Amino acid sequence: MIKDDEFIRNDGVPITKEEIRALSLSKLNLIHSDSVIDIGCGSGGMTIEMAKIAKKAYAMDNSEDAINTTKANLEKFNIGNCELISGDAKEELEKVLKKLKESNESNELNALPSENLKIFIGGTQNIEEILKIANKYSIKTIVSNTIVVNTGLKIAEILENYGYEIDLINMNVSYGRKIKSGYMMIARNPITIITAKK
Repeated sequence: MIKDDEFIRNDGVPITKEEIRALSLSKLNLIHSDSVIDIGCGSGGMTIEMAKIAKKAYAMDNSEDAINTTKANLEKFNIGNCELISGDAKEELEKVLKKLKESNESNELNALPSENLKIFIGGTQNIEEILKIANKYSIKTIVSNTIVVNTGLKIAEILENYGYEIDLINMNVSYGRKIKSGYMMIARNPITIITAKK
């Protein structure tokens, strides 16, 4: 795992913290023949880690600051197998999935079976539409992280209704800080990680 402080950061652009990235990557269970789509890529923390494993990564965000930060990190870590996509995730996800489906149906070399396409959702404003599109294109593995507990439960309920098996984890990470009398633990926001598989 890359340390958080190694990433290029910009104010107001979030990054998935190292420990959360580690567990999220474990839940995605990526292999070298996979392609993965990062929705709400932020600073590109998950994008970089996923692209290091997968055959191809797509990183989407509607924030130009996020796209620029992710681009800078892709360059810093010499990642060449990632396509950056700026715009509304609902529209851009449909475009990417349609393109991949068409290439698969035409039996082109390197066509991608649906089980080798996975989605990570770090943040999005149109979660119902995103999940509807993912289900429409028979995505087998979806991992979503959220700070808001209600959003996590909503995602789980929607995906369960689509026939996915759901795994929910709420992860609390605290970092030790040295003080005169020893160490005190400083807590970060708890994160809910939803894993959905078919």
